[in-house]
Amino acid sequence: MTDIEVKTETQNKFIVAIFALALAAAFCFFAARAVFPKKYAGLVEREAARYGLDENEIYAVITAESGFDPSAVSRSGAKGLMQLMPSTAEFCASVLGVGEYDLCEPETNIRFGCFYLDYLKARFDGDNVYAAYNAGEGNVRLWLESGGGIAFEETRTYVSRVNLYRKIYSFLYK
Repeated sequence: MTDIEVKTETQNKFIVAIFALALAAAFCFFAARAVFPKKYAGLVEREAARYGLDENEIYAVITAESGFDPSAVSRSGAKGLMQLMPSTAEFCASVLGVGEYDLCEPETNIRFGCFYLDYLKARFDGDNVYAAYNAGEGNVRLWLESGGGIAFEETRTYVSRVNLYRKIYSFLYK
């Protein structure tokens, strides 16, 4: 083989390797979008705009809460995509002037969940919003008054997951 043939063969191998890496990266990107989907996009977009929320934040909460299962029910009784407790849903319905509702219906659940996130953002900052969404307003107020951090391990884990998922959604859907 001549020097030119060796150089060309090396260049071809390099091009094939770059192409293979690009394909692998594209596959990983699309696989990640399958794991972190944007289901119910129309509903999320509408409610995000209504309350001035970041869509990626809403998707992160839905992913952490139910994994996009509209019929999800937690062991504590929270229901639907955004896992609202019946008492929280009653509060939301009362303020929003909604009569009968079904928390397993995505439109209602996302509407109430976004309203409640906005409500909590008016009362808390940063991670305390997600802590209150998970553990309740009263618990977060007690933690803040005592000068301590989030007292429940489950809530600390939840807040970390929501923050991570929000970053992932922001990266995947720029």
